[in-house]
Amino acid sequence: MRERTKTDSVYEEIKKLILRGELSSDTPISENYLAQRFGISRTPIREALKRLDMEGFVRIIPNQGVFVRDVSISEVKEIYDLRIALEEFVVKELTHTLSEDDLFVLEGNLARQEEALRRHDAFAFHEEDRKFHDYFMKAYGNDMITDFITNLRDRIEGINVNMLKQPGNMELFWGEHRRILEALRRRDGEGATREMDEHLKGGKERLLRG
Repeated sequence: MRERTKTDSVYEEIKKLILRGELSSDTPISENYLAQRFGISRTPIREALKRLDMEGFVRIIPNQGVFVRDVSISEVKEIYDLRIALEEFVVKELTHTLSEDDLFVLEGNLARQEEALRRHDAFAFHEEDRKFHDYFMKAYGNDMITDFITNLRDRIEGINVNMLKQPGNMELFWGEHRRILEALRRRDGEGATREMDEHLKGGKERLLRG
């Protein structure tokens, strides 16, 4: 296996550990532990951590170690402001280009969200929530926007799951997703944009209230 491929793989695995909360800001990340866990040398671990530092997921502090970086209130606000601008633009652009097959896929996603809601499974609901939003990005077909939005969402993954665990929030999100899709079915670009705006601004306010 090429070193670059190995580093990419380790980067993804460490990122998952951070997003799942298995690595926290309370203690430094041990390169030795990660090397033993993945059965590899420390070199790709170190390279992966440098990349995560550049992307804002960890902080490398000289003579102290590597720490998971907490998300500040100002970052939450900035991340949602960017999501609002980009996702509303994408949804409006897709109003007249989504096919019946696209709408069918999104209906299936909403059905899985509803099933997760019935089971009170915030993790499963969050996974389908991501797929719902990601589908619009992929359907629009701008790789730079898709990658940018993905990185933004990753930064607040953990606190988004915790927000969904609060009573009533999954029901609220599901209803907002339903209204976005209904507007798209009507080919109502202004309506879809308005519903996406309400959905994302509501998520932002709930996170800021903590």
